[in-house]
Amino acid sequence: MTQLPSKQPAPVAGDASLEFVQNDLKVALMFVEISSAAYSIGNLQHGGDARSKAEAAHARAVAQLTESNSGNQPDAAMESMLKEVRSALSSLPSSAHPALWMRRAAS
Repeated sequence: MTQLPSKQPAPVAGDASLEFVQNDLKVALMFVEISSAAYSIGNLQHGGDARSKAEAAHARAVAQLTESNSGNQPDAAMESMLKEVRSALSSLPSSAHPALWMRRAAS
């Protein structure tokens, strides 16, 4: 027996792209949480690695969003997720100041 074609409309390429952007932002938030937990217990290497992965996922999401929107503003939900990731990343210790990590980890 053969399958009949679905009567639902095919997903638009932009919708799939936005889904990838949302997934990358969720991944970035997950790595921010991992990084924060690692820093809080003094595991600086793991914290830095997770932070780098969060930054990479965020950069990938921004690039995909820029490419898919072609200069249009992202919708409110996407903008909110971007702000949440940026805020979470800014709350982590800066990779430019490893001495601050040591003081925080030692406290």
